[in-house]
Amino acid sequence: MPSHPPRIGFWGNFGTRNLGNECTLRAILHQARARRPDAELTCYCSEPEDVERRHGIRSFPLSRTRGRAAGGPLPLRLARRLGSELRGWRDALAHARRTDLLVMTGTGMLTDDGEGVLGLPYDLFRWAVAARLSGCRVAFASVGVEAIRHPLARFFIRTALRLADLRSYRDQQSRERLRRAGFFSDRDAVFPDLAFSLPEELVRAPGAAGGSRVAVGLYAYRGRGEAGGADAAAYGDYLGKMCALVLQLRRQGRAVRVIIGDNTYDEPVLEDFRRALAERGIDREKEGIQDRPAASFEELMAQLAGVDLVVASRFHNVLLALLLGKPVVSISYNQKNDALMEEMGLAAYCQAIDGFDVERVVAQVASLEGEAARLMPAVAGRAARYRAELDALYQGLLGTGARPPAAG
Repeated sequence: MPSHPPRIGFWGNFGTRNLGNECTLRAILHQARARRPDAELTCYCSEPEDVERRHGIRSFPLSRTRGRAAGGPLPLRLARRLGSELRGWRDALAHARRTDLLVMTGTGMLTDDGEGVLGLPYDLFRWAVAARLSGCRVAFASVGVEAIRHPLARFFIRTALRLADLRSYRDQQSRERLRRAGFFSDRDAVFPDLAFSLPEELVRAPGAAGGSRVAVGLYAYRGRGEAGGADAAAYGDYLGKMCALVLQLRRQGRAVRVIIGDNTYDEPVLEDFRRALAERGIDREKEGIQDRPAASFEELMAQLAGVDLVVASRFHNVLLALLLGKPVVSISYNQKNDALMEEMGLAAYCQAIDGFDVERVVAQVASLEGEAARLMPAVAGRAARYRAELDALYQGLLGTGARPPAAG
């Protein structure tokens, strides 16, 4: 047994203003502080300064190569890259030697979508190898798996998983994606998303403000069409539909709050949405459309707590609304949304974001209003069960160190 207090590191894409990722980190930090008050906690993340400010935990960067200037002759660029890589490996090894347990913390981190091969997949590989070489235990705690397209990314992710002492995934579809990517172990468990273990005082939602109040979530669909061509046309169509949806809800007498889930990616969408309304001659203030963006997941939860029903695309907007006991219609951009909604008994209230139908969303809202009293007690029961299942995960991860029992 070590003579020092346990040293636990939490690893992930944190500090980038993705509010879903931040609530995941908050959940596991809350559990670690409650269960291991003697532990020394550290975070290895994308933006350490933001994480230190939000969560009050000492933090370090995942990589020194991100965002470095690429100018100059090829030999100079290669020399810079080699130097950065060597420093990255040196730093990972140094931190791993000072860590007893490295936790790959929730979120949909197992993917090369939007990251490329040398983004998070390579960072994950480097840190897992460094931890193994340093005698530091590695655990994947209820991580999500999304698209893994490049063969080298699959190699990095599979290798990192093989080096881990504990592995668990947040849903069955994540396990299936890994199986298709060439990795499977029947010893690995499925546990709910870590956000279901947020501090209970955060999820005791007060009653809604009264009347029929709906939160409508925006999403950076098709990268806001910045690639041009078909993406730009699809994004323009998406904005038009979101305007039509909000206006139909208002004309039915429902108050509307527009929400986002990622400050970096969704705030520009909010600006586009505001312009699209203005182009249609709609004055947001006169129409009573509230749209101030949340700057933290706590603020987002407060916005969700004040409505009666939520229409959302961001995964954690859907999850947090359900955790707060709010009925949800999911305009899903990913299978993880549909998997969660099905688990919660709300599969009838999903449709894919590609080509979604405004009239159908409005009909789903009306139907869900009528069915909420019947459906939502079961949602609350499942959320309570998920919290209990995560208790078993944390007991194994932060308690005795034994392998957590299978769940889900």
